Amino acid sequence: MALKSLLEILEPPTCNDPPVLGEAIPWKQVEGHFLRVKWCSFFASIEDGAVKTDPTGAYAALEVECPSLTGDAVIVVSSKADFRHLWELYKERQVADDEEVLLTYAPVDQKGSWGLMRTLLPCLHIMVYPKGHLKEAYDPRFEPKSWAAWYRPKARWSPFEPLD
Repeated sequence: MALKSLLEILEPPTCNDPPVLGEAIPWKQVEGHFLRVKWCSFFASIEDGAVKTDPTGAYAALEVECPSLTGDAVIVVSSKADFRHLWELYKERQVADDEEVLLTYAPVDQKGSWGLMRTLLPCLHIMVYPKGHLKEAYDPRFEPKSWAAWYRPKARWSPFEPLD
C-alpha cells in the first residue's frame, strides 16, 4: 500500500480532464474563433427571477471544442450576465437536435488594471446555428448559397446586451 502511494507521488496519475480556458490555455488562443459547446453544467439556478448562486462562485461550466485547440477545453462561467444568457438558452429556449451552440470570446477592454473584475464581466457571444455550422466555418471549400443567411444565427445572446 505504501509503495503504491510512493509511486503515485513520483509519477502522479495523468489527468484526463480538459484544460480550463484562461488558466491552462490563454484566451488569446481562441479569440476570433468559433467554440462549439459540447455540454453545459449549471452550478447556480434562477428561481422566481433571482439567481441562486453556488458557494464556489462559478455559475456554470462549458466543455467546448475548436479547431484552434488540440483537444476539448472547459470554460468556467463567472459572469452573471453570461450565466443568465446560458440559462435562457438551455433551460428556457432549449437546443433542438438539429442545432448547435457556438460561442465567440469577446474580451473586455484590456486597458487599465481591472484585475478580478475583468473575469466577472460578460464576455461570451452565444449563438445557435443549424448543426454542422462549425464544420462549414472551418472548411475552406465551403460556399454557402447566401453569406448573409449563413451568418445569421437562429438565436443570439451578446455580452453587451442589457439584462431584463
